[in-house]
Amino acid sequence: MTVKNLKLNIVKYFDLSLKYLNLMVDRLPLASRVKSTWLRLLCIFLVGSLFLLVLIKGVQVTFGLNSPDFRLAAIEEGPIVATVSASGTLNPVKSVTVGTQVTGMIKELDVDFNSPVKQGQVIARIDPREYQARYDQALANYELAKRNHDYNLKLVDKGFISKSAVVQTEGAYKAALGALNLAKKSLDDTVIHAPVDGVVVKRSVEVGQTVAASLQAPELFIIAQNLAEMQVEASIDESDVGRLSEGMDASFTVDSFPGRVFQSKVLQIRKAPITIQNVVTYTVLISADNPDLKLLPGMTANVRIIFDKREKVLKVPNVALRFRMPSADDSLAAKSSQAGNTTGSPRTSRGGAGGWGSSGIRKVWLLDRSGLQDKPIELKIRTGMTDGSFTELLPDADSKFPLQVGNLVITGIQSPGSKEGSPKRQNGPRMF
Repeated sequence: MTVKNLKLNIVKYFDLSLKYLNLMVDRLPLASRVKSTWLRLLCIFLVGSLFLLVLIKGVQVTFGLNSPDFRLAAIEEGPIVATVSASGTLNPVKSVTVGTQVTGMIKELDVDFNSPVKQGQVIARIDPREYQARYDQALANYELAKRNHDYNLKLVDKGFISKSAVVQTEGAYKAALGALNLAKKSLDDTVIHAPVDGVVVKRSVEVGQTVAASLQAPELFIIAQNLAEMQVEASIDESDVGRLSEGMDASFTVDSFPGRVFQSKVLQIRKAPITIQNVVTYTVLISADNPDLKLLPGMTANVRIIFDKREKVLKVPNVALRFRMPSADDSLAAKSSQAGNTTGSPRTSRGGAGGWGSSGIRKVWLLDRSGLQDKPIELKIRTGMTDGSFTELLPDADSKFPLQVGNLVITGIQSPGSKEGSPKRQNGPRMF
């Protein structure tokens, strides 16, 4: 329908309505006609207003002046902090696992959990009876071999025996001495001493329990050398580890103290990869000072490492950079997808928590309100680092900023009949 035909139809309908109204008024008595003059004027005003609204709506439909309800966001100015987030476990900087090299039953435990110990202090004893018997037997063999060797030395000096006999008794004497030293060491190992100063954080045995020392020494205790100095062992993804370096500022939180942020630094980036289900991560050590001893070993820490920072820059919301203005091709593709077209759309990579964008040139959409209708305008901008929510806005080639603080950019389209802020319900399960 053209504008000319629409106008002719509206005028024709308006004339017919006025004729019908005049005909109804003319049928009334003379006195009623005078009294209904105001009614005629009111009806003419109402009908004219209605036709005016219909005319405006028709023009909007004809020329496509119905603009969607855009969601907008403002350009802001402030700091941007690019971080890498990960989780890790709190551990003492130095911890020693205390084991045993002998097999036997635990006879005595002198320390318990959280017990402070000193280097060389006796912390446990293993039943020594078997090893004491072995030592006594080795001592007796040693004394016998020593007497035989001394006796043969006297005989060889007098010429009663040959030197070969002395060599044999000398070998037996040395073998008995080695067996005696080995038995003495095993007997001494039944007494467990603390190797370092610290605190017992774990005890794995009980009195009466039998420990078996085979290829690997059994674990009896774990002693943390200094709980005031701890560290977080965080697992960093391979895509983020290249941004980090030793000495960077970091912070972490633990669930036990949700309102407290612990400041720290990156101590070490270990080069040994850890692969779990084809996911490669690297262990990064984060310092964790614990002067009040509130942090405990094994706590889960949520780590945030700062690798870049801007103090006062223009920043644009990332949702505005992701917005794409729908077109006729997009509408056709959406209808084809609903009809059962499962060819799929090209996959896009998911961004990280912060850093630099994949491309320095991006585009945003502005809303031009200078005319009769709000019109979206595409604008290309240069972007810098991002913190996951906002992206730094860089000047163009002429060192000018295309956007200023307070400018509104389009972040989405509000569908008709839906409430602001309520997300559209998805038909299928959410995959991301």
